[in-house]
Amino acid sequence: MLHPLDLWILRAAQSRPSRILDALGVLFSVPGEAEFAGAVMLALAAGLFLTGRRTLAGSLLLAFVVTGLLEFAMKLWLPTVPVPTATARSTDPSPILEIAYPYPYPSGHMLRAVILFGAIYLLWPNLLLRVGVLALLVGAAASRVYLGVHWASDVVGGALLGVAGLAWAFKQRSASQPKRWPAYQKTTRREGSDPASQKP
Repeated sequence: MLHPLDLWILRAAQSRPSRILDALGVLFSVPGEAEFAGAVMLALAAGLFLTGRRTLAGSLLLAFVVTGLLEFAMKLWLPTVPVPTATARSTDPSPILEIAYPYPYPSGHMLRAVILFGAIYLLWPNLLLRVGVLALLVGAAASRVYLGVHWASDVVGGALLGVAGLAWAFKQRSASQPKRWPAYQKTTRREGSDPASQKP
C-alpha cells in the first residue's frame, strides 16, 4: 500500500514549516486552480484556432474537459485514504469553485497544471521558457504535499492523467497533418517520371 510512504513524504515535507513556504505553496497552487487554468486554456485554444491549428485547439480543450470529468468522478467514487485535515497549512485560493470531495485522488491542481503548461512546453521550444515550466510544475507538485491537501500519490496520479490527456491531444494533431514526402523522394519521383531522363 502507498499510504505509509505517503505519510512519510508528508511528514518530511512539513518537517520545517515557515510562513515563507506557506506563501510559496499558495503561490504555486494558483496555476492549477480551475478558474485560472480554465481561463488560460481558453485563451491558448483561441490563439491556436486563430493561427490555423484548429485540430490541436479542439483536442486540448476536449482533453482538459474530459480529464477534469474523470478527476471529478474518481474523487467521488474511488475510495482512498483522506488526508488528515490537521495537516492542512492553508486553504486553496478558489474565489469561485470550492467543492469538498470525499476522496483526494487524483490532484486536480496537478492535472490541470500539467495539461496547460505541458502544452506550452511542447508548443514553444524555448530553453528558458521550458526550464521555467519545469520549475513551475515541480513547485506545484511540492506545494500540494507541503500544504497538506494531497498525498504524494495523489499528485503523481494527477500528473499521469494530465500527461495522458496531453499525449492524446498532440497525437490527434499529428494524425490530422498531411504526410509529406521527403525532399529526396520528391526529386527521385520527378526524375523517374521525366521521359527525357529515362534511358532507352
